[in-house]
Amino acid sequence: MNRRFFPILALVCLGTTWQAARADDGRHISPERVDLLDQRGVFPPAFKADIHALAEAVQGISDAQAQQKKLELQLPGLVDQQQKADAEVASLREELAKYDHPEEVDFAILQTTLKDPAAKPEEQMALAQAYVWTYPASPHAAEAQQALQQMQKAIADQQQATKDAEAAREAARAQLVQRAEAKDLTLDEWRGFLNGMSQEDVLKYLGRPDSQQDDYWIYSGGWIKDSSGGPKAGLEINFSGGRVLNVSKAP
Repeated sequence: MNRRFFPILALVCLGTTWQAARADDGRHISPERVDLLDQRGVFPPAFKADIHALAEAVQGISDAQAQQKKLELQLPGLVDQQQKADAEVASLREELAKYDHPEEVDFAILQTTLKDPAAKPEEQMALAQAYVWTYPASPHAAEAQQALQQMQKAIADQQQATKDAEAAREAARAQLVQRAEAKDLTLDEWRGFLNGMSQEDVLKYLGRPDSQQDDYWIYSGGWIKDSSGGPKAGLEINFSGGRVLNVSKAP
């Protein structure tokens, strides 16, 4: 057989093997397959070395491509891990910043509380007072002091308004009692005054009734003020469970 025929036959065999390898789940020619052909006496020594080098290069490219695909599959998970790690680092830095500058963090909390419409004035004042006491050298101390003074004034005004309203209610009540004792109330005013009152309190303000039948007490004549200036009518008081249920004119 002509020696020139060996390389040609080798290339044909190699090409056939390569095509089979490509068709076989994407695998490429390998050094082991070259050795298999060599055992059949196909390759001369020099050509065998070249073929080995080529097969190893092809195998290296195949391995590199497989590794690349593996890395590409792992990449989304690696990116997600990196993002989580970055978030954790940012959170730790933020937490550390609180220890480095607590006056800034506490002032931010104070501002948030002062702007919160649901926060109680006492809570806002307590936070402002605590900040002034804790951070007298802070650049925000003056602002906190001003907020404290505003809250103190607001609370004082609210307390005074509550006292004034209570005093007004007591004065109105006292005046109503005086008018009741003077029998100078309209029927609606008697109903408001006696509503829910106990029998003991009725006796205290009106005295004993002129007549009494079960839960009905009657105070005859001269009790209900007539807006038209006519004669005063009497009171009929109906009790339920010992308390005033209804008030009407006496028959």
